[in-house]
Amino acid sequence: MNFGNRRKTLAIFVLAIILAGPTIASGSELQASKSITSTGSINYWPSVSVTVDTSEIIGTNNLSVGFQLDWDRWISFIQSPTARSLAQDVGFNLVRVFDFRPTYMRLMPCTYWDESTGTGTWDWTNVDLLVQKIFEIEAEPFFCLGWARDNIQNYIPSGMAVNPSTSLPYPDSYAAYCVEWVKHFDALGLPVRYYEIMNEPWTYFGWDPEDTTKLAHYVELWNTVARAMRAENPNLLLSHDAITQERVLAYWLDHGDDVDFLDFHKYDAYITGQYSDEQMFNRAEIRGFQTVPWAPLGINAARQIWFDSRGKWLPAINSESNFGSAWESGTDPRIQQMAGGVWLALSLRMGILNGLNYNIYFEFASSKSWQEAHGTGWGFGMTNQDDNQPWFPYYVHRIIGGNLSVGDPIVEVSSSSDDVRTLAWTRNEKLNILLICKINEPRTIIWQGINGGITIYRIDNSTSAENPTIQTSTLSTDEPLIMNGYTVALVQLTIPT
Repeated sequence: MNFGNRRKTLAIFVLAIILAGPTIASGSELQASKSITSTGSINYWPSVSVTVDTSEIIGTNNLSVGFQLDWDRWISFIQSPTARSLAQDVGFNLVRVFDFRPTYMRLMPCTYWDESTGTGTWDWTNVDLLVQKIFEIEAEPFFCLGWARDNIQNYIPSGMAVNPSTSLPYPDSYAAYCVEWVKHFDALGLPVRYYEIMNEPWTYFGWDPEDTTKLAHYVELWNTVARAMRAENPNLLLSHDAITQERVLAYWLDHGDDVDFLDFHKYDAYITGQYSDEQMFNRAEIRGFQTVPWAPLGINAARQIWFDSRGKWLPAINSESNFGSAWESGTDPRIQQMAGGVWLALSLRMGILNGLNYNIYFEFASSKSWQEAHGTGWGFGMTNQDDNQPWFPYYVHRIIGGNLSVGDPIVEVSSSSDDVRTLAWTRNEKLNILLICKINEPRTIIWQGINGGITIYRIDNSTSAENPTIQTSTLSTDEPLIMNGYTVALVQLTIPT
């Protein structure tokens, strides 16, 4: 595993004596391990057995990771080789970008739209430069065009008319605008494939609406735009992020054209501090993956419904995701702390187990200094825009995304305790075991089914959230691995030939 020039810290475990202890009260599956520390004191740490069976392949990984560039983040991404290097080191595959945002932050290449002629005035300079930089890191751009909401004129080209009967642009006019994107990239020979037609359209027609009047207006717009874009380039991949809402999907199957992927957003809290860590970890494993009344359909349930109706098993993209979505009075400080790292690791693990194709993190960077001056938290970023310092969520992506490829076999692994989640896969003659400790207390990992030397790459609270590092250590499988509370760790060993 190569972490480039990133700082590495050797975690040295002083384990003079490890003895089995009595069963503790928190659960019969946990056994207390006794260890003598370097100061001579005795710690009793509950043990968790992790059992691996490399002969049992339970699936194949489909997941790739991506990120959002929002507000002025696209500017710093273009200007900073360090930021692009950080992104490339992880192996991010998809970069989502809006065509709207106010003033200098917006990428909107259409400087004015003439409604009477159905044509626009264009300046593609910034868009082309950004697309070039995205392809340079071996990722693909993913453009979200427009935002259907009450003040929609702020999210479409200047000069474009809004139909007073629908509060949306006229379908033919908006289709002509979107087709220009396709024509432009085709003319340059750039394989830009992924588009969403309007961000979060539920902000226009309502969440999982019973009244479908506005939903019908949006479906008409979407169908018109999609048909025009596909006529220009049939290889495009088009969708929108409300398609997995149950009523939306049902209406769509009666009235909408095909989408090319099932698309959803995953935020597990909407108010800063709304849920405890434990509740957030539970929601990480539910929203988007299981079908529950308070969330969109689980991706596989939505896939099955689409397959039963139209005979195709669709790819799935979580096109916008973070710990929580609250921002008006500041973001949740836990986003960049180990709690946020554990939440992210649990979400990615569930994505892998449920056949998710892409998980896009909102967002790549945020300014710690700006956020502290305007509210709580450090924004939504996985890196600090002020100095390109990675935070814990970046290192979760580095540990998982940097060591996992599409097509890697997923092998059987189990944990004796719900406190520790596991996932295992093979890649390049190495066995990779992901460990996620979701309780903020020490746990001792006892290995079953594997033998030999192991290398551990981990993040935990032994480094600060402001300046975290990946810690590297080596052990034998005969020795227990101590996880000091919230931990995301990747254990690697060579597969015996």
